[in-house]
Amino acid sequence: MSDIKNPTPFYTLKDAAKELNRILDVDYYDTKKLLNMALAYELQLYIFVKGWKGQVSYAEEMTEEWNEYADVDKHGGYTKLHFDMDATLEAIINARLNLFFNEGCLLEVQQELMKILIINKKFIGDSSFAYFGNILDIQDSFIGNPKNYFLEVFKQRPSSYLLRELEECMPDVIASVVDIKIAWTELLHEGPSLYHGAIIPSPVVDNTIEKEGQPAIYQAINRTDLLITHYQLSKIIDGSLTLRGRQVETIETLIGKQDLKPRGKSKARENAKFAAKTLAHYLWSKDTDNKIKIKEMAINVYAELSQTEHHVELPDQAVSLKEWIKEVAPAYAKEAGRPKRNI
Repeated sequence: MSDIKNPTPFYTLKDAAKELNRILDVDYYDTKKLLNMALAYELQLYIFVKGWKGQVSYAEEMTEEWNEYADVDKHGGYTKLHFDMDATLEAIINARLNLFFNEGCLLEVQQELMKILIINKKFIGDSSFAYFGNILDIQDSFIGNPKNYFLEVFKQRPSSYLLRELEECMPDVIASVVDIKIAWTELLHEGPSLYHGAIIPSPVVDNTIEKEGQPAIYQAINRTDLLITHYQLSKIIDGSLTLRGRQVETIETLIGKQDLKPRGKSKARENAKFAAKTLAHYLWSKDTDNKIKIKEMAINVYAELSQTEHHVELPDQAVSLKEWIKEVAPAYAKEAGRPKRNI
């Protein structure tokens, strides 16, 4: 995809599946398969949000000097200092969030919502659940490590919008923030303002239920609202996906595993390899057009086995499965490039 001069920043899952099938020259991917992959792999999905208000649950890391200065034991418990600090952080962080929501941004979809949308095509829910995660500026749809937008506001000159929120904030708190980590994000509403302009995702209004004197407002999320960024799609194409929750190996952990590793071949690993070869052989037998190359097959088999008891034996990278299945690969699957088409 790197040869595209003006790439699309994000795709619906339906369009992403079409792109994958076109670029990889297969007929395998669809919306539901991509949803299943996002549950198994470190593959992030989003929705586009504009016009809502919001608030976040977060954890902050402060400098050692501030932690010592604000030590609870030294103050005999929590004091006005600590409450003012919390108010300062909350004001700045939520102001930053709502600035993004006002302009429009991508909002990370948590796994809980993915699971619901695998079963149901549409979900109508309350924002009190942790269905959404961090925000992503659309311009960062092409990179793997976007800046921390919430931390950024503490390190740069605040915009005029944020300055209005900072009138009574503590300068020493602002200067002492080291990191901000977002746990989840809630979408909120402010009464009648929700009815004006384009609100995305579309709200569902229940006039039979009132919240704080206003009709109850819910989010209506469809599978068609789910988006995948150009960067995330490139990870699938490059075969660089890793399983969720897979720990990064260090020299220490590798040495520890080696000490604990039983001599001889692992029965569980052998079973996993046998399952991989069996599945690959079956899928290739159905490949009457001779299109599926060994790399694409490795990705497909990896996705399927990650949903089974064999997931603990899988290598970190999907492409590594090529070594497992090369014995059963047909000749055309090992050839470089795509099969030529008759014109």
